[in-house]
Amino acid sequence: MDIRLQPKEGYLLVEAGGGYSAADGREAIVRIRGECARLGMSRVLVDARGLDATVSVAERFELARALAEGCTASVRYAILVKPEQMIVKTLENTAMNRGVPVQTTASPEEAYGFLGLAPPA
Repeated sequence: MDIRLQPKEGYLLVEAGGGYSAADGREAIVRIRGECARLGMSRVLVDARGLDATVSVAERFELARALAEGCTASVRYAILVKPEQMIVKTLENTAMNRGVPVQTTASPEEAYGFLGLAPPA
């Protein structure tokens, strides 16, 4: 999986593409968490529409658990996916149950709204 982290005005944009593996997902979370801490960012938009693979329900659960480890409710995550990837909200529900505010959506407007931001023009 390829990820690119870009600080934007008021949030960290993470673009994910290519093939997905659980190990890549965990590594990406560590990078994102570190970059948020370094920059003092409290909002993250993950654009996962470039991922080739469908992430299984079990992988979503494990990814949410990894996201919750060491995270605080002070960082909000909006995860933007392709409509066909919106099969279940396992990642969102698991993370929220562990105190991490996460929304998974296929709508850019919903993603930016969850972060309290206006979508770019």
